[in-house]
Amino acid sequence: MTALIGKKFEDGVLILADKRITYRGTEKFSDDEKKIIVLNHKVIFAFAGVKNIIDLPLEELKTFARKTNSLEKIEAHAKKIFFDSLNVFKKLNPEQDFATVYILAGFAADGFPRVTYFSSDDDFQKGNLLEFFYKTFPNSEMESLRNFLINEVDSRKKSIKYYIRKFSLAIRRINHAKVGKNTYAIFLSRKAILKIDINEQGKFHIVSINPN
Repeated sequence: MTALIGKKFEDGVLILADKRITYRGTEKFSDDEKKIIVLNHKVIFAFAGVKNIIDLPLEELKTFARKTNSLEKIEAHAKKIFFDSLNVFKKLNPEQDFATVYILAGFAADGFPRVTYFSSDDDFQKGNLLEFFYKTFPNSEMESLRNFLINEVDSRKKSIKYYIRKFSLAIRRINHAKVGKNTYAIFLSRKAILKIDINEQGKFHIVSINPN
């Protein structure tokens, strides 16, 4: 499962998530899943929920994004392929929970950053524009996460490092076996793409990456 937090800035987007995945029907988990993905130099993707629903169309989305920098076209294509993947999952697993969300963030045709949130609640068909966002699966952790972010994060701050520290701390405070303490983030701006690994002590390492 997942804890996912992000914020839109004037010149970019930061998204941070824990790195734990749990294997359905077992108690097993691993802490090396990067749930935020660079699609191209203008668009990043993040997800939370059922990994099976995401995995099936993700390679197709990556291939599509290599052919266009248009956030709008990528959003439209994603809606179709994730809708199809969700329906396949429902048919194969009629008794299982399918709650899943994904986020597409980047620079729109007008040149400004945009973050759009899609949910399995409406079959990924209705995109919601976001400025500041957070999501946890299981949903039981949403209230405590919300309270921390409202009370402990000063949204007037400009420093990316400030938000890395605060967002990773918010996730480390979640006491649930399905949410890990190690986190990963991507900051997409007009000038660079930065990937950030944060360990369970809150120490982080920032690297500039080549999206190609």
